[in-house]
Amino acid sequence: MKRGRFTTRKRFAGSLRLRLYVLIMLPLVVVAMLAGGIRYWQAQDMSRTLYDDALKVVAHAVAREVIITQGDVVSDALLNSLVGVMGDPIFYNVSAADGRILAGYTDTPDDIIPDDLRGGEPYFFDFTYIGKPVRAVVLREFIADPFFDGWTTVLVWQTTTQRRALSMVILQQALAILAVVLVTASVAVWFGITQGLRPLIDLKEAVALRSPSELGPIRRVVPNEVRPLVATMNSLFARLQAEMQRRNAFIANAAHQIRNPVAAIQTQAETALSAKTEMQRQARLQDLYESASDLSRLSQQLLSLEIADHAGTGNNEIVDLGALVAEIARRFAPKALSDDIEIHLSAPEQPLCVSGNAILLREAIENLIDNSLRYGAVKDGEIRLTLDHDAETVTLTVEDDGPGIPKECAEQVFERFVRLPQQIGQKHHKSGCGLGLAIVRSVAASHGGTAYVRQLAAGCCFALALPLASGLAGADDPAEDATPKPMRSAAL
Repeated sequence: MKRGRFTTRKRFAGSLRLRLYVLIMLPLVVVAMLAGGIRYWQAQDMSRTLYDDALKVVAHAVAREVIITQGDVVSDALLNSLVGVMGDPIFYNVSAADGRILAGYTDTPDDIIPDDLRGGEPYFFDFTYIGKPVRAVVLREFIADPFFDGWTTVLVWQTTTQRRALSMVILQQALAILAVVLVTASVAVWFGITQGLRPLIDLKEAVALRSPSELGPIRRVVPNEVRPLVATMNSLFARLQAEMQRRNAFIANAAHQIRNPVAAIQTQAETALSAKTEMQRQARLQDLYESASDLSRLSQQLLSLEIADHAGTGNNEIVDLGALVAEIARRFAPKALSDDIEIHLSAPEQPLCVSGNAILLREAIENLIDNSLRYGAVKDGEIRLTLDHDAETVTLTVEDDGPGIPKECAEQVFERFVRLPQQIGQKHHKSGCGLGLAIVRSVAASHGGTAYVRQLAAGCCFALALPLASGLAGADDPAEDATPKPMRSAAL
């Protein structure tokens, strides 16, 4: 039973046409039922009024007949005529002022006529006669005749069968009219809903035509109520199309970038196997190791870029950017020293806290330093790491004394798989895949910040700007902001 009710509710909720039909027809049915009840009450009131008026006329006729006949019973011809008109048997009782019954039936219940009955005014009431419900009227009239002795009371009653029958006839006629109206309205409403929902059916067909290769906007004419929905869907299609294009380009570029190191690894492995001397084999194995390292870094960067692009706002933590930069710089120091390059760090003494993903922030900083080591810093040169902040932002700059980046290429270097040609003054050109700076900018964007190239007269400078964590910056007091902060500077 519960499963059946659930299926009905699910079907009702799933069909907009059925929902509209029920929501429109249900009030009409309720109104029709109320109208039927009101009409039944009106029919009863109407039949009571009609039959009460007729019963009052019968009472007057009986009274006149008794007066004319000096107390004789009403003739059968008159009674039959009255019954033929009224439909139900008619009973009467005529009594004098002293209570004597002058004519009519004597088996009426006692005390059914009120004592304060006023003359000339009809009084209607109901009672039971021989086990049947009857409707009665009583009249009190003054008759100046010795036989009637003044005030004479006329009581006439009749069964209520025809009254109820008339009420039911009126009700049936009203219900028949209401039924015709409801059936006509239901057909008209269903037709109107079907035609009114036709634009939604057209919209459904338009959406069904969309596919991963066809995500163009919907340009069909739709009602005003549906235009916001269509606009939202078109916006979604545009974002999906852009994402699909980005994914396709990413996959194509990634496949192209991975193909070269994989082919190099295969070639170097074959060369190492076929080497004739141990020295040649060691050289080929070293080349094989470097190619495998490049492939490992490429796969790691691809994964990092994908994570950064889809990083959400949840699971954030408070990260001391100064401590994180210092830790990463110390880890890169041995590698830099092996290339005759020094790393210098300048940072304020107080913590500079940001809210974000520590793993992604670490990846971004590592890529900035690694980029300077690979392409920027020259032999016997240095890399300068500087942390600075204002009331809302902390900025990390990574500066080297290399050939720099042309102004027209300042944005291009942040694109995926982009590597600039070797610049004049660049002593060496180490391997890379062009994803490091793209990761930096993607991580910055996911944390509400930015990454850009700061133009210098000589050398290259990359900046990573991130919003400070609220209440944890150490620079919330304006009075303190006006005073220069002490900086710690170290050569790592």
